Amino acid sequence: MTGTEETENNMYMLYEAANKTPVYEAYQKLCKFRGNFSIDYVDFEQKYYRFYHGNSNLEPAESSSSRTFSKLPIDIIKLIIDELELIDKLTLRKVSKELRSIVDDPKFVSSNVFISFEANISEFGLEENQIRYYDENGTSNYKITTRDSDGYTRKFKVKKRIIEEEHWETMIRDLSTIFEIPNWKFARIIWYFDAGVDEDRLTPPDILQKRIQSIEKMLEASFLQVESISIFSTEHTAVMAILPNVIPGSLEFLGLNSDNNGAKLEDAVKLEQWKKLKRTSVENVSDSFPIEHFFHLESFSIYQIRFSEDRLVKIRDILFKSAKFWRCCLTSEIEDQVNVDENGEAISTLRELINAVNRVMGEHPEYNADTRCYSIPDSDEHFFVYPCENYHSLQLKIRRVKNGEEDIDDSFEEFV
Repeated sequence: MTGTEETENNMYMLYEAANKTPVYEAYQKLCKFRGNFSIDYVDFEQKYYRFYHGNSNLEPAESSSSRTFSKLPIDIIKLIIDELELIDKLTLRKVSKELRSIVDDPKFVSSNVFISFEANISEFGLEENQIRYYDENGTSNYKITTRDSDGYTRKFKVKKRIIEEEHWETMIRDLSTIFEIPNWKFARIIWYFDAGVDEDRLTPPDILQKRIQSIEKMLEASFLQVESISIFSTEHTAVMAILPNVIPGSLEFLGLNSDNNGAKLEDAVKLEQWKKLKRTSVENVSDSFPIEHFFHLESFSIYQIRFSEDRLVKIRDILFKSAKFWRCCLTSEIEDQVNVDENGEAISTLRELINAVNRVMGEHPEYNADTRCYSIPDSDEHFFVYPCENYHSLQLKIRRVKNGEEDIDDSFEEFV
């Protein structure tokens, strides 16, 4: 970077800090202006914080090399860092490139990450760490929850946040740091947007959209590599902010858990990320949605779908020809849906569903209505087709089975 560029960047940061622009938003604006997303974020954030707190000197008072902590033996520094809580590690890595390298060096794999946004709080959990961001009595705080060495006892600590900004802005900024660490890997991420919140406590629509846009910008800067994602949101744009920014092929499972999946699915199925999935779990599917969009998967679960003659025919003629397909579970709430057969008559009882399945499948000689087995030609396997009733719903469970094996076992359990 030339001296002129550095001076211009400093002046830009000084201007944005004076206007209290969120630091990550200011960083992205500068990268976009420069056409260069390799600008060092740690250096940017260090200077931005200094300007934000009123120090307008464009040169730091002391170089990072003069910090005594950084001069400690590397083994001592690592021991100290290992004892820090997650939020303190995120803060420490912003001090200098050397400390960032030490914090980022250990390989870390998290089996489960949850991220939650509500009107008045934001929260994420990473292994034994759970951090809640909230504002109380005019003060911006963290509430940090950790587990003791016994794995059961919980410890709580409240800390004041350094930057006075919206709770969700701070959390997204911390998440951007976590997701950009090369040695940190994530198996499963669960996103909650006002999940289970009463209608009168929902996030205002304009604030919700600001959050979603910030999440999208964050992920565009550092694509996610993750095996499993579940999204609990009635807002269509949340799914389309996250899913396109996952590395295609790394994502094996997608869960869309809301009662309003229509627009989400229509757009999601066009993405490469969907086409390379292995498994999915979807809350509901509209009557007009083509069920064959699920047929490239190894397994899928739909918690509310209308059974129809057309869909049963497609299962028989298309899905059963897939070499990848292993199992599926389709559920239809009896009290909420009226399923129809080829004559337009209701399929509202288990007996009516069994009759419809036997009639459609029975049009092919591979199907045996007595055993409910559909033989796979030139194979030592068959599909076990199992209509059943579960509480107030009808279910159709299908599973690929080796000939001679038991047809019913735990493999019919719902997806998680």
